Amino acid sequence: MTLYKTHNSRKIAHTQTRRDLIKMVAKRSQKSETAVSEMVDITIDSLSKMLRSAEEEVRLELRGLGVFEVKFMKNEATVRDPRTGETIKYDGRRRKVHFRPSKLIKRALHKDTQIDS
Repeated sequence: MTLYKTHNSRKIAHTQTRRDLIKMVAKRSQKSETAVSEMVDITIDSLSKMLRSAEEEVRLELRGLGVFEVKFMKNEATVRDPRTGETIKYDGRRRKVHFRPSKLIKRALHKDTQIDS
């Protein structure tokens, strides 16, 4: 198993991919990987379209997984051109996707930590 280093020196042992998801679902549902592949592709494509097509801010809640929110960033931001180092004032409104995990996921990731709420 190869360990990959990211820019902030964290070691990531393995990246899970769409193919890994298909294999897991096919095994659990006892269906062929071909049939599961089509359903996974449709699901991912549908979720992606929901997030991309929202004209305003949108909230997509998947119970047991978490919440995806499309939010607007501040109207004005100061950004830096990485090539020249020059500071540029940006006046456009950009949207970003934010993911907030469910309590179930938080508990699984932080077994020793109690979650208040």
